[in-house]
Amino acid sequence: MKEPIRPGVHVAAITPFTAEGSIDAPYFARLLAYFEANGAQGVVVAGSTGEGPSLSAPEKSQLYELAVQAKGNLQITAGVLVCSLDEALYLARQAYKVGCDALMVAPPFYYSAGLHGLINFYKAVLDGSRLPVILYNIPQRTRHKITPELINVLLEHPNLLGVKDSSGSVRSLNQFVKYIPRLRVWVGEEKLLLKCLQRGGAGSISGLANVYLARMARLCEAFRRGEACDGLQSLIDTAADIIDAFPAPANFKFALTLAGFPETHVRPPLVNLSSAQQAVLKERWIELD
Repeated sequence: MKEPIRPGVHVAAITPFTAEGSIDAPYFARLLAYFEANGAQGVVVAGSTGEGPSLSAPEKSQLYELAVQAKGNLQITAGVLVCSLDEALYLARQAYKVGCDALMVAPPFYYSAGLHGLINFYKAVLDGSRLPVILYNIPQRTRHKITPELINVLLEHPNLLGVKDSSGSVRSLNQFVKYIPRLRVWVGEEKLLLKCLQRGGAGSISGLANVYLARMARLCEAFRRGEACDGLQSLIDTAADIIDAFPAPANFKFALTLAGFPETHVRPPLVNLSSAQQAVLKERWIELD
């Protein structure tokens, strides 16, 4: 088994696409170097922010491999957001084959599987994976919650590493932190980063970190040293409010152009920000500091 995924900030990375819709490999490599230089511990690829459901299985495998090739000292977690168990197991094998460090696996998002169905799905993935697995709780997208009942059944599986909670709910976070230290807990809602750390959590797997990483990483480091973090959390809250007023991941892709990256595109059915949206976001983002 690989080294457990380190605490801190892991970027839920965008997937850069060319105007023709293919994965932009040089952009992606540059992006990972930028993340490493700004304090990320790792990157999750092909997750929600990475438009994972819009990628074919071979494209996901390609993205995993590109990430490993460009990772430097980053850890690479392979996003697995699929309905097909066979595809989930295929991606688990591919992620291991190319050298990823972990999987982040969402519940199947089409069927109303119920607890028994989710147990069967996750048991099969855990049994079939040679990498540690992070459960991905994002019920607003999948219609399924990662519940204590589900975790209790899976808890003793040696491949179960932790949970990413993107529900945005403090109540949900509090349910998950009860499993620390057996499980590691990351939040997807950046406004809960400090609360997560205060409860013993590992940090954040974050879309905002694509464009606001340095201060998020600084907060984690300041907390580790026992320093006051409320001011940093307040800055993160403001950044989240600004960026979340626009649809993701087009918002992050445009904001990256303000950091000097070239234009990149989202895939249908998503759409890029309009010129009017870009103008408003640019004005607000530039005023952030």
